[in-house]
Amino acid sequence: MKLQSFYIIAIFICINITLAPIIEAHNVYIDLNAPVQCRIWIEDSTTTRIAGDEYYHDCSEYSHDESIDFQNVTYWVHAKVSGSLRKEKVRGPYDGKTCFVIEGEVDNWYFSQSDCK
Repeated sequence: MKLQSFYIIAIFICINITLAPIIEAHNVYIDLNAPVQCRIWIEDSTTTRIAGDEYYHDCSEYSHDESIDFQNVTYWVHAKVSGSLRKEKVRGPYDGKTCFVIEGEVDNWYFSQSDCK
């Protein structure tokens, strides 16, 4: 009797795995190359933050580059440098994988799209 229950459960699991929807996701890769504290985040069409940084962090070339994964929606990428008088940079809308580079100094920084490597 226990063996029959195992087969039923195994068949049920196989059917669910086969019929489960495939979840797609987008990826944004950022090359950090500025000796500043920055924050980079992703917003959807309703201006809701869906991924990325909540707080400022090191964006120098000595820190790790950043890769942000999130659900499959149309999105905008935002970047802001701590202590800068310049406004945040907003790029988009995008609907696939994109790559960016952030570089410069506190009052002279750039956030531009780059070729994905």
